[in-house]
Formats: sequence, C-alpha cells, structure tokens
Amino acid sequence: MKYGIIEGYRSLPKPRMKGQCPVCGNDVVSKCGNKTIWHWAHVAKKHCDSWWENETQWHRDWKDKYPTEWQEVVLFDEISGEKHIADIKTDSGLVIEFQNSPLTSEELKQREAFYKNIVWVINGDKFRNNFHILHGLPDPKSYLVEDIVFYPRKHHQQGELFYRKSENPGNPSMVEIHGIHEIQDEINKEYRGHHVYDWVRPRTVWYESSKKVYIDFGNEFLWNLQIYDDRGLPCVQAISKLRFLKESGSKIES
Repeated sequence: MKYGIIEGYRSLPKPRMKGQCPVCGNDVVSKCGNKTIWHWAHVAKKHCDSWWENETQWHRDWKDKYPTEWQEVVLFDEISGEKHIADIKTDSGLVIEFQNSPLTSEELKQREAFYKNIVWVINGDKFRNNFHILHGLPDPKSYLVEDIVFYPRKHHQQGELFYRKSENPGNPSMVEIHGIHEIQDEINKEYRGHHVYDWVRPRTVWYESSKKVYIDFGNEFLWNLQIYDDRGLPCVQAISKLRFLKESGSKIES
C-alpha cells in the first residue's frame, strides 16, 4: 500500500514507521528498502484485501498522475460488508483499476459488480510481443462502414482485405474481395485511431469484461479493446494518455 494511517491521517511510508491499515485497522509497518518501492505492509504478512496485488513501479507511476486524495480509496458495501481499496476513485465516482497480474473470470465479475463504475488499465508489457496492431480502420460511424465489411487478419498473413455489401447483396458467402489500398485515402480521412489487431495467446478474460479495458504498452498511447461492427470484428482504438487523464478528471499532466 502507498498509504497507511498514522494518528488518523493518511501517510506515506518513511523508514522505521508504524501505522494502521486503512481497510482493516490492523498494524502495518513501512518497507523502505533500496530495491523495492517504499510501501506499507501488514505485520501479520497477510493483506486484508484479497484483491490487492503487489505494487510495481508501473502501478505507482499511474497513481501519481492523479490527486493524492483519489488514490487508494477504501470502498465499503453496506449490504455485504466487503471493503476493498480502489486504485483511483475520482470525484465523479469513476474507479480506475491498474492491473498487472492475470485475473480469473470470477475475479473479474466480482470486481466489476463491486465497483460498478469502473474502467481497467492493464499492463501490456508481458505480452507486447504477442499483440500485433495491424492496419487502420475508418471511424465505425463513418459512411464507409455502411457499405464495407473488413476481414479480421493474422499478423503473418499477406494483404488487408474487404468487400462491399452493395456488390454482394444476396450472397455474402461469395463476394468480390478488394485490397485496402483501393480506399486508403478515404480511410485516412475517416481514421479515428481504430485498428485491426492480432493477439496471439490472448488473455481472454478481458474479452469477458463489461467495462472499458485499456492496454498500456509503455508509450504515449493506451489501446482500448472494442468490437468494431455488427459482425463482431475485434479492434483497438488508440487514445493518448494525456486525453485519458483529462477525460477521467485528472488535472495532472502525463
């Protein structure tokens, strides 16, 4: 944890300090080594929030982009009695969870049911070499998409293909195939950050999420997992981290 409670106030860890956990009230001690992020740890060695994961520098860097009072907010469900620490809870009530380790389907459902108004930012560093962002797409609300159907692609396949509904009104199983180059100029004009992608050995739990999921590969963009059209074409949309911060209410520059 980044914050412990000392004499009723949230406090950052400093060497040889003792405090209380903001969730369970049990004793915590500061851990301030040279090789680990300074943090608070339970004396009993067991974290009271089963959803909490070991914090990395990636977590800490993201949290620090938001006001301190939005970080590590304890939420309580009066019906179930559950308490959990949200990575970020904004003034508008939005919870942002920064997830580094894998989740099970059950864990995902439990967290989304508890937090309700939540978006996920997941660390893509461990699977960046398996995630291939392919050719760009026009805005899914563009006039182009009314007539054009794009094909999903694998990163090792040649060609970027589509067909026109107007050319194949009666038999979509027998269609005339076109190459993207034929409409590249039109796509460029209607481009809003959407891309076809190929995720080799995907972490499929994120396809089950009912909330927005953003992948962080460590550059200036996040990639939002989406479904592009009514045929279920998977796509991602690039959004700058600065825009994400502004839209989530942070006034701290990236």
